[in-house]
Amino acid sequence: MEFLLVLIGIFLFILLIFIVIYLHPLTKDEVKSLGDKKRNRQIRLYFLFNIREFVVNKEFKKQMNPNGEFYRIDESLLGFPAIAAVLLKYKKHEWIIIAFEKDKKVDLIWLNKGFDRSGVSPYLSVEDIVKKAMQENQLSVLIFHNHPNINPNYCDCSGPSDQDTKSANEFTQVLNQNGINLLEFICERGRHYEYFFSPADTFLPLRDFVEAIEEVNGQSKFKNLSLHFERIF
Repeated sequence: MEFLLVLIGIFLFILLIFIVIYLHPLTKDEVKSLGDKKRNRQIRLYFLFNIREFVVNKEFKKQMNPNGEFYRIDESLLGFPAIAAVLLKYKKHEWIIIAFEKDKKVDLIWLNKGFDRSGVSPYLSVEDIVKKAMQENQLSVLIFHNHPNINPNYCDCSGPSDQDTKSANEFTQVLNQNGINLLEFICERGRHYEYFFSPADTFLPLRDFVEAIEEVNGQSKFKNLSLHFERIF
């Protein structure tokens, strides 16, 4: 009991020191740091995905054009990665799916098959993708491809190859410069694994979060303390 009281006393002492130290308004750098944290949290909430396995239209899956084709669909952003993973499940060659998103809806996708079992590239250039996204006022591009696994009991093919990472970095430079978010996924055995994420600066812009913090920063010591607590923890 005595030991517990000592621990409570130490905790209260540390809490008192924290309160005394952080009653002042946030500095400019601290405001930006908290703004970054709030923005990243909101972006991640926007791109929150369902992990359960979906059932897809078998006829659509059979009729996917290996030579490449656009398809109009109506799916939620929340569930689409799981749908894409099932579309690519059991494929013996690599396929790629390019999904276009706005307002948390995926209403347009592109599909094409790779040349062989070991590689796949979109038959659309990155310029084509940007052009289509801008014509349709899309916010994001999500790219999925599968890694056929000849021995799923012993091999894990859910991670990106060096070429996957290189390609993602090349794509993101062009897409982000045009205000388009990029997410890339590996699909294996009906599951999707995100390996690349790069939001554009214009998406949920940092300045909006900074301005909202600046409006309340310095209003009261209690508010200052609250902002510091959110920034640190």
